Amino acid sequence: MAADSSRRTRRLQGFHTEAAILACLVAGLAASGCSTDAIPPFQPGPGSGAAVYSQLSAGGAHTCGVSDGGTFCWGAGDAGQLGDGAATNRVLPTRIVVGVEFATVDAGATHTCGLAVDGRAYCWGAGGDGQIGNGSREDRLTPVLVSDQLRFAAIGLGDLHTCGIAVSGDAYCWGPGEGGRLGIGNELDRVNPAQVLGGFQFTRISAGAEHTCALTAAGAAYCWGRGAEGQLGTGNPQDRNVPTAVVGGLSFARISAGAQHTCGVTAGGEVYCWGLGDDGRLGTGNPLTRMEPAIVPGGLEFVDVSAGAEHTCAVTVTGDAYCWGVGTDGRLGTGNELDRLDPAKVTGQTGFTSVSAGDAHTCARRSDGAAFCWGNGADGRLGTGNESTRLSAAQVVSG
Repeated sequence: MAADSSRRTRRLQGFHTEAAILACLVAGLAASGCSTDAIPPFQPGPGSGAAVYSQLSAGGAHTCGVSDGGTFCWGAGDAGQLGDGAATNRVLPTRIVVGVEFATVDAGATHTCGLAVDGRAYCWGAGGDGQIGNGSREDRLTPVLVSDQLRFAAIGLGDLHTCGIAVSGDAYCWGPGEGGRLGIGNELDRVNPAQVLGGFQFTRISAGAEHTCALTAAGAAYCWGRGAEGQLGTGNPQDRNVPTAVVGGLSFARISAGAQHTCGVTAGGEVYCWGLGDDGRLGTGNPLTRMEPAIVPGGLEFVDVSAGAEHTCAVTVTGDAYCWGVGTDGRLGTGNELDRLDPAKVTGQTGFTSVSAGDAHTCARRSDGAAFCWGNGADGRLGTGNESTRLSAAQVVSG
């Protein structure tokens, strides 16, 4: 959730997978000669019964991941967000019921969307606010096509809204429009994809609770929606209903919108965060709120970052995961439940390529494709076969 939908991996093994998939989606499979070979072949996972994942996404109380063995979800399923045809919680990864091969998947608060290898977007789960994007407000227990007219290269889910980048580079959003989070110049709800205004061509997008942020090919960051806590990075607390430049002139490689804060990774590996600073979620060493990007100190070089509801996690170039912010339920993975004002190393595993922060749990992909989760285990969102809370990284097991 609240993560750059293309944010997953960069300099390690996962980056090459992501780049190949994105290139195929942007160019078009037929035109470019690409095939599903862009997704690494499924192989027995590391450890007994473990799957090899190419990508993971932690949502509100559920998690989803893609492997060549299929797309799987686990955790809370009360709104159908697991996509298995039932409104049931699952403590183990459960295969999504659909005859579609997904390249990526993104988990929101109570809904989920995936991009097929041909660029079509499908969504499922809670639909009462139009976040499914198929013209209705009904919950869906299995994936439904968002639009047969659009092909997407990236997708990002917020709490109640969804945004995507078409292969043309144009951004589209749908769901509730309060605060301007859809970027369409007003606060109207949309049950179908509506084009974001401004004429920008984006390459990455991330939706938070009530705001959205995106990057251009040059790395320029733009945000829109609720700005009361500075989460838009525009230097003031005003809401914006069209894309507005993040101040500071920084060039980002990754961006991730959380509940009321946003973080990005520069091409040089520095992490900057802005917005609500309570409990240290900005990682600046204090709980101050910031209206514009503030660097996360410590001298670490990062390749990925993910902003959750009240915490943030990032992965370094050496494969270590660090988290900061609220530590309740072990969501920081530090072996305890202490809040952290600056980056604290996740214990139990290393060798990570990407990370995804949810509401009260976090998941990360290791370079060999193994999936690990930690934090609140209620509803089975950690995929460990039970609902136990984990204070350090625990491996997801097969269903």
